[in-house]
Amino acid sequence: MRLVLDAMGGDHAPHEIVAGAVQYARQSGHTIVLVGQEQVVRAELAKHDAKGLDLPIVNASESIQMDEKPAMAARRKKDNSMAVGMRLVKDGQGDGFCTMGHTGGALTAGHMVFRRIPGVHRAVLATPFPNAKGFHMLGDIGANPECRPEWLAQWGQMLGIYAQARLGVTKPRVALLSNGEEEGKGTELTRAAEPLLRELLGDAYVGVVEPKEMMAGAADAVVTDGFTGNVTIKLGEALATYIFSVIREEIMVRPMAKVGTPLVKPALRAAASRLDDREYGAALLLGLNGLVTVGHGRSKADRVIASLRSTAKLVEANVLERIRAEVKATVGPASSGGGDNDHND
Repeated sequence: MRLVLDAMGGDHAPHEIVAGAVQYARQSGHTIVLVGQEQVVRAELAKHDAKGLDLPIVNASESIQMDEKPAMAARRKKDNSMAVGMRLVKDGQGDGFCTMGHTGGALTAGHMVFRRIPGVHRAVLATPFPNAKGFHMLGDIGANPECRPEWLAQWGQMLGIYAQARLGVTKPRVALLSNGEEEGKGTELTRAAEPLLRELLGDAYVGVVEPKEMMAGAADAVVTDGFTGNVTIKLGEALATYIFSVIREEIMVRPMAKVGTPLVKPALRAAASRLDDREYGAALLLGLNGLVTVGHGRSKADRVIASLRSTAKLVEANVLERIRAEVKATVGPASSGGGDNDHND
């Protein structure tokens, strides 16, 4: 397998990105193409024992920084590492592209390089998210802070398809995230999207869910706008860290609790594993006509490894082709079509 990695993306690029690539290449035996400023990447790679590993470097003279406006930067910097990496995949020189960089930059570059699957309004960033029964698909988690009702409706359908492919759910239950079921609750966006979801999905749409119902596993796919989804996933990560920190502190101040710590350690480790976002790796930009995953912006080497591992699983499962076929068969044509670039990042 040949994966293309944005060596310049993320808060800790390129050193943590390259470190993760080296470790993953050693573990998997896959080729990891490092895209970025060649001299910088080569100098970083020289710090590691990469003997016997296939880690080619492809030069990209520019990169999209985390504090830049993504759409403007992607269009102005034609030789940015995201666009260069995606073009490698489009040209058949890679099976999938992965970045820890700016989500908006990845979305814009993805629309420009791959365009959308015909019939898709807009790509959605989706990821497995833990709940009491296992996982559900959640999207959008940050690619589209401002949305239209018809986008949410179509995302619900695509997230259901993704839940089938990634989670193995035969008949996915799709829900809309909101703050209550009562009439009039929700934003103008959610109130407008709700009847569109019901019309488009039929019995597969189970209605709106509040966060408590989402976490109870009431749906296999939950759709929301990118702002709400991004806040939701970041709050989830922060809460998991906070809860385990509190448990650790309370154990340490109680002598009897410390004595019993060895007995509960396996359970604590298992709980931490269920809540650790590294367990499900990078998110997929669903709807693009190419496989693009986006890892956490603050990724260090361990998260880079997890992101590459999840990207490889998507390639192995042929998820893109399965989604492309399902979208062609089930998603109604978008008014704007799938080949233009009429986005407003």
